[in-house]
Amino acid sequence: MTMSVDKRIARRAGLGVTALAAMACSAALTAPYASAVPTGLEVNARNIYAACTYEITATYDHWLEAWFYDNGGIIKGSPIKPVNGKATIQWTPKGAGTHTISTLQGSAWELKVNVLQPTITGSATCGAGPLGFLGS
Repeated sequence: MTMSVDKRIARRAGLGVTALAAMACSAALTAPYASAVPTGLEVNARNIYAACTYEITATYDHWLEAWFYDNGGIIKGSPIKPVNGKATIQWTPKGAGTHTISTLQGSAWELKVNVLQPTITGSATCGAGPLGFLGS
């Protein structure tokens, strides 16, 4: 009878050790991702016009690849691996109105920008013409 009690105790101890090891492994695998947090997001212009191209720069506290979104849609070129805590992507808003720009790396950071309809045709509105500085 003592033999079966000893076997049950050994089995329970084995299950406990296995469960503890599984939890430790899980914590070790998810720990780097849990701390990945964007710490800033900005667009390189004050006035933003549809069909013009801008740079969006995000800062991060981790090296993991980061995704960029415009109103929930992936911005072409994502994902980007940050260098020295920063990642920059080119963004061309398709239309006027409020755009929610966001970046995701473990958690998300959002920035709402108002995109204006161009008033001058050509590249002057985007900042390439002689009066382009008025648009940015």
